[in-house]
Amino acid sequence: MYALLALAELVVCAVPKQVDGSDDKFVITLSKNRFKVPPERVSLTAGIHRPAVRDMSLTSSKKRSSPDDDHLLTTKLWNKSECRVWTANLFLGTCTLYASRVALPICATAVAHEYAWNKNDSGTVLSCFFWGYACTQLVAGAIADRFGGEGILRLTTLLWALLTFFTPQLFDLSYSTHTPFFFVILVRILTGIGQGLISLMWWIVFRMMTSPRSRRARTASLAENASVHPADDAEILLPHTLHRSLSTPNLGAPETSTVVPWSKLFRHPAFWAAAVAQYCGANAYYTMFSWLPSYFSDNFPNAKAVVYNVVPSAAIVVTSFCAPFMATRLFTRLHSLTAARRIMEGVSLAVMALCLLVVSWSSHFTSTLLIFTLAMAARGLHHGGVSVNPCDFAPQHTGAVFGIFNSFASVTGFIGVYVAGYILHETGNNWTYVFVFTSAQCVLGALAYSLMGTAKRII
Repeated sequence: MYALLALAELVVCAVPKQVDGSDDKFVITLSKNRFKVPPERVSLTAGIHRPAVRDMSLTSSKKRSSPDDDHLLTTKLWNKSECRVWTANLFLGTCTLYASRVALPICATAVAHEYAWNKNDSGTVLSCFFWGYACTQLVAGAIADRFGGEGILRLTTLLWALLTFFTPQLFDLSYSTHTPFFFVILVRILTGIGQGLISLMWWIVFRMMTSPRSRRARTASLAENASVHPADDAEILLPHTLHRSLSTPNLGAPETSTVVPWSKLFRHPAFWAAAVAQYCGANAYYTMFSWLPSYFSDNFPNAKAVVYNVVPSAAIVVTSFCAPFMATRLFTRLHSLTAARRIMEGVSLAVMALCLLVVSWSSHFTSTLLIFTLAMAARGLHHGGVSVNPCDFAPQHTGAVFGIFNSFASVTGFIGVYVAGYILHETGNNWTYVFVFTSAQCVLGALAYSLMGTAKRII
């Protein structure tokens, strides 16, 4: 299965060939200004960047254009054909990426039996993927700026695909050394680094290569929502961020400093309320994502794995799609974006906390599956709450703030998943302690965000 997933990813994430766009004309609309760019002035060949256009006459306001405006005039853009090809590639690539990511949690019980791992060992192996994943969130943007999003996207895809392809062999090879567990962890960390860079590389590629608002949002949302695991938070946040960044009324404003005023952001209580909610919600999600296959295998060994591995993930896809529309409906009724954010995030965390609390009293497979499906569905509502806060807090620095928020979520991947394994090991596989501990954190996050959360701009 590892080999098939990796081979499929290498095929679907290959860079599209050149698409002839010589007959196309771009009409780029920014705020009230309209720029008509002749096709000979903008290269449509995939992978080629033309020098800055120096002699283009523009009809614009007296205010200086923003850096994004200048970028649109100096960088090649995708035409419609290239946009469709890239969207299809990234859609299929996302499906394969998350199928690969969930492969080890699904196989965790069998792999643990083969290598004689206890629950603590399994938790370490599952969580160390996020060590590499979290570390990349703070440096991915700088790497992309220096080397280009397309090139890094190809290299990182090749890295994690090859590691996925050879995972069984690498695990076997590790156990022929004196420190087998070290090499197993190293393989997982490198895989996390490869996959962690991809989310922000998609951000760079979409931002640099697409221009019209509707095309950018549609492409991003379709490619990203291919995932049945949208809680890396880049996945559903991306379409909102793209839409917000293009629809902001400051597009015609003077160029602003690229330095992010971190001290002002970090001193604001609403930022830390959102960070706590982000951490607590992601902790519950990653714990379920990584440990549910083992839980069902231990407690319902005769149940069909295809059912409990698919149904909860399908539920989160549905609610993730619906969450932005629900948040919009709340905003139109309450006339308060802060209230809409608090309700969406509060309901998400409260329902997850309740489900994790009551599941310990369920002894039947069907009822247990329904409870966890409801918990995963509730997680999807998060994408109308804290997930969009980087756009609210810092409309001019959304990418940088998003990286910090994604790091908060990723940290729970290696802390929460490992702690769950440690608790199981120390308590003799008592899952109740894991669920109660995780539920308590959800309650903490809901209280913090309900009291101090906001959708107002901070920086």
